[in-house]
Amino acid sequence: MTFNPNESPLQTPPQDHPAAPTDGIGKGRKWIAFFATTTLLSSFAAAYFAGQSQALHDHHASQPPVNSADSSKWNLPALNATAAVTSEKFSMATGLISSDAEGLFVLDHNSGLLQCSVVYPRLGKFLGLFTVNVQDVLGSGKGTGYMMATGLVDAPSSNNNPVASSVIYVLNTSTGMYACYYIPFNRTFLNSGKPQQGSLVLLSTGSADPVIDRDSQR
Repeated sequence: MTFNPNESPLQTPPQDHPAAPTDGIGKGRKWIAFFATTTLLSSFAAAYFAGQSQALHDHHASQPPVNSADSSKWNLPALNATAAVTSEKFSMATGLISSDAEGLFVLDHNSGLLQCSVVYPRLGKFLGLFTVNVQDVLGSGKGTGYMMATGLVDAPSSNNNPVASSVIYVLNTSTGMYACYYIPFNRTFLNSGKPQQGSLVLLSTGSADPVIDRDSQR
């Protein structure tokens, strides 16, 4: 055995060994990179949509709330409602007396007394009263019944000749005769809170009898 001074005694001669496998490591690194990229994109997407949702919420929060009671935004028409009901003994109806007041009409079928009571809204009291007996025009008798309804009228009104905005129609269901009355309501008294009373005034009469008087048409 010959000693070579240029060769370390710790060195061993090269041997033939198989190469270490690198395919598995490369594939693992590729999957790690893929999952890292996917996770990063998901984070960006989540952050984007969260920001959009917050911006939408802030926009709605900055808008003033819609008040359903504010009819000026909806341009709704003003309605003046009236009603009428009847029973065996009484009939009742409501009608517009002025732009500030409404009248309550009550008819007693037995006596024929028709009353119109008007409440003063500012005072919260019935301070207007107008009456008439409809039997004087429509008649009475056994089995007589009545029906009534209100209607609007556009008649000239003044302090000397006050006229309410409604008239009252009364029908005798036994004979078919009907009458129309108007209410001499003084708006000046309403504005000053002064009580008023009087009689309902007969405006006109008619009949629902279908019999035609041919002689009057000749």
